[in-house]
Amino acid sequence: MALNVALLKDSFERAKRENGGITSLGMSFYKRLFEKYPSVKPLFSKPPEVQHKMLMSALATIVAQADQSDKLLPYLHALGIRHLLYKTENAHYSAVAENLLAVLREHLSKEGEWTDAMQDSWTAAIALIVKVMMEASNNPAAFTEELANHGYGPDGLLIQKCGVSTNGRPEVS
Repeated sequence: MALNVALLKDSFERAKRENGGITSLGMSFYKRLFEKYPSVKPLFSKPPEVQHKMLMSALATIVAQADQSDKLLPYLHALGIRHLLYKTENAHYSAVAENLLAVLREHLSKEGEWTDAMQDSWTAAIALIVKVMMEASNNPAAFTEELANHGYGPDGLLIQKCGVSTNGRPEVS
């Protein structure tokens, strides 16, 4: 099934506006994740109040780039490799995927409508995200050149380049 990018973008915009917005969605994700899969809680060093911002930022980037594979794939490869630093295992991806789909469905159903088309599109999108991230985390060396070409280190973290600004002070870009 091809991704319905317009539907993903539209429904994510709705998620940002409806039912308490993106903060509510992100906090619901971690509440449900830790209740349903308590074994993953030790993997998170930051509290949900901080962690949800990173999750929603990543999801926003993925949705925004859903129709730009030249940007999306390196981002997802870096994200998968970066999750090795957090001790993420392949088995964790299915828990996160199931949980994300469930909270999206619940979040968007409260004030609006969750359709079969939304279910199908989000299921396909999340499956693709998981596949690409796991591909990279299972073989990080295969993506070293791609990551470097897109400004990431071999650990999947963005490389901050230092230069000199016009006023002579170092600047980070």
